[in-house]
Amino acid sequence: MPSRPAASRAWVLSESLPATVDPGSVDPEADRGPVRECRISEIGRYLLHPGPVEIRKRLVGCEVHRAQRGLVRWLRRVGSGLRRRAPKRPSDVLLTGFKLKVPAMNDPDLEAHLRRLADELRSFDPFIPKLARIQAAGLAQLVGICEEVGGGYSYLKLQGTFEEKIRYLSANVGREVRVTLHRAQVSEGLFDLRGFPPAAFNPANAFRLLTYTRAGAPAACVLNAKGNLDFRLADPQVVSYLSLFEHTLAVNPDLRHAFEACFLGSARPVRLFFNRQLEVDYSKANLPEIYRSLLRSTDPGGSRHLIKPVLNSMQTAVSLSYLPAAEGGEEKLFTQVSILHDLRALDSLRKSLPAVYAELSRRAFSSDAGRFYLLDSITGATHGS
Repeated sequence: MPSRPAASRAWVLSESLPATVDPGSVDPEADRGPVRECRISEIGRYLLHPGPVEIRKRLVGCEVHRAQRGLVRWLRRVGSGLRRRAPKRPSDVLLTGFKLKVPAMNDPDLEAHLRRLADELRSFDPFIPKLARIQAAGLAQLVGICEEVGGGYSYLKLQGTFEEKIRYLSANVGREVRVTLHRAQVSEGLFDLRGFPPAAFNPANAFRLLTYTRAGAPAACVLNAKGNLDFRLADPQVVSYLSLFEHTLAVNPDLRHAFEACFLGSARPVRLFFNRQLEVDYSKANLPEIYRSLLRSTDPGGSRHLIKPVLNSMQTAVSLSYLPAAEGGEEKLFTQVSILHDLRALDSLRKSLPAVYAELSRRAFSSDAGRFYLLDSITGATHGS
């Protein structure tokens, strides 16, 4: 990983080096001790930032929870002393039948005209009269449903009174709506990239990331261009994801190409996921190309029976999902999966296949998350939303 990232390429994190910085100047609770510093790009700052991000999702319907009748409410209150359970709250799912989507076009006037036509056609959607028949007085909860890129659905919390929620659904179903996420990291190892401003990445911009200790525990903060505190990291361990990602970019040209397309080209990034529960079973599948090539040169007789048992343990997948520039109005979600293998899983090969182990050890990289080599690279596509 280079200490000074090239200004002409997309990057995330630079090498961490000792720094002569007093962490107490930005964190009064910091310990007096060693400090390390690295540079993060605008993408790195986006991934680490604790603040909310705004994305867009296509609103496709709602889930209607109706209020319980008086007898049901009474049964729930006294149900702890009864064998009979009160019925669950009834709910209905209403989805739009409007599937027409207007793709982005080079001619803005034509695109605007087609969007006006699409809005007129929306009035014929069966969802609208079904929604109009809902009585706000009989509702307990009304939740929006959005279509996710690549398939699947997610809930959307609606604001306001039930009447306002119904009006919002009627006006926006079938359209893209703004959705606010608490932060880019939506769960452990999962980052939503749709909130990064499109075509806004400047590789020359960098921010200082300091790592130190507070009360003996790891701590980290990011400084702005003037050297003042930008934000502190609630969980400094998240930096290990950035380190792992930067190293994977360096060893996998397929991932590098997709990443460059997302932030320096015309593709749109969707999500970044670090996963240790993989669906690839190498005990049944063919050996990855890296092993096939090594065995051709070091063990023509074949030692597959020694290698396959170790491949399914200690894996980490780095997955980048993105939408390339659509042709003909059809979007497909592409996912580039880099499967990394912890070098410790190969301990049993040290004596049985020393040449293979030595070569993989030479190719392995060291990151904050451990020492890995690139086991496999897979790219797949599904229809986007």
